[in-house]
Amino acid sequence: MAKITRKVLILGNGFDLDLGRKTSYKDFYNSEYCPKDYPAPIIKHLNEKWVDNLDAVKWYDLENEILNYYEKIKTEGDDYDLYNACERKIIVQIKQIPTHTTSPIIQDNLTIIKRLLADNILSLSSNNYVCAHPDAFLSPIERDAKALRLIKTGLIQYVTQVQSGSIKEDSIAAAVARAFVYDKIASQYHTIYTFNYMKLTNNIDANWPKRFDAITKYIHGSVENNNIIIGTKDYKISQEYDFIQKSFDSNYSPPAMVSDLLSANDITVFGHSLGVNDSQYFKPFFKQQSSVGASRKNITIFTKDEESELQIKRSLQEMTEYKLSALFSMNDLQIIKVDECRENNNMMFREYIERFCDNEYEADMIISGRGYKMTSGIMAPRIL
Repeated sequence: MAKITRKVLILGNGFDLDLGRKTSYKDFYNSEYCPKDYPAPIIKHLNEKWVDNLDAVKWYDLENEILNYYEKIKTEGDDYDLYNACERKIIVQIKQIPTHTTSPIIQDNLTIIKRLLADNILSLSSNNYVCAHPDAFLSPIERDAKALRLIKTGLIQYVTQVQSGSIKEDSIAAAVARAFVYDKIASQYHTIYTFNYMKLTNNIDANWPKRFDAITKYIHGSVENNNIIIGTKDYKISQEYDFIQKSFDSNYSPPAMVSDLLSANDITVFGHSLGVNDSQYFKPFFKQQSSVGASRKNITIFTKDEESELQIKRSLQEMTEYKLSALFSMNDLQIIKVDECRENNNMMFREYIERFCDNEYEADMIISGRGYKMTSGIMAPRIL
């Protein structure tokens, strides 16, 4: 009896981005769904962190920065809120009676009022009355907790909108997905784990996305279930800030990716940073595969470019406890840069796709996307 090849495909945000979906942090931040005007200290911190460089921000940067914010406020005591005790008295007066900009309380405290307006604790009506935000007197912890709930709600709304659009059928990500679901080896032994929140089948007249969605498991929830997880890694933290950790979300119940990784013999990672906030899912596997006596496995990592490859290797160094050379030497490990696949006929990418095919013609079809538009397409009979 032939040995069963168990294959696992793991997806990060780079997969959706390569499909042409606008799922970067910048895309969300610039949308109407991001609560960047909510008056919470954590929102102000995030707004100021990347004001000039949103293009470079990754989702793991956001999660890391939430933890950095917590570390920062631990040392600042009660001084991290958007207003102090003296300013609170002004806000109390304004909250009791909305105040025209010409009144003495406004004019005598103009510098303070301008800052509180900038921080959205106060707002200015169309007829020039200054009003206090309804949540102005919630504690900073309460406003921070609500801010993260608003980020989660806004991201669900934004991703739902993105999910309704089309994808690039000729992208590297789509080719890898098609190869995985039309594998020459019976694909009932394959599993997809995604850290993203959306499926593929919306507005796509093809069979392969339906097959793809059928074997996909969501690590951090999905917009289909109106449930996604955002937060930091497990961390020794004050109980009042437990809400920033993923594992404290009431919906946190990830599938058994770790055990599947350990038992699989062919693993592909596409567009995931392998960063510290998700290292608990990956470290047992990479530590095992860099240890003496580990069974040799195929490991393929798709990442964007040289810079992201370097970051991947740094993460692998950490997770293997600085045995990256052993990981390479004890496995068939390759890192494929997606940008290079587009620039030329990348042989590593071609050879990867051919592992799933019976012949070169099928590989051509998978890479190009031809034959997959209709459910009666050339590869349809291979669906199980």
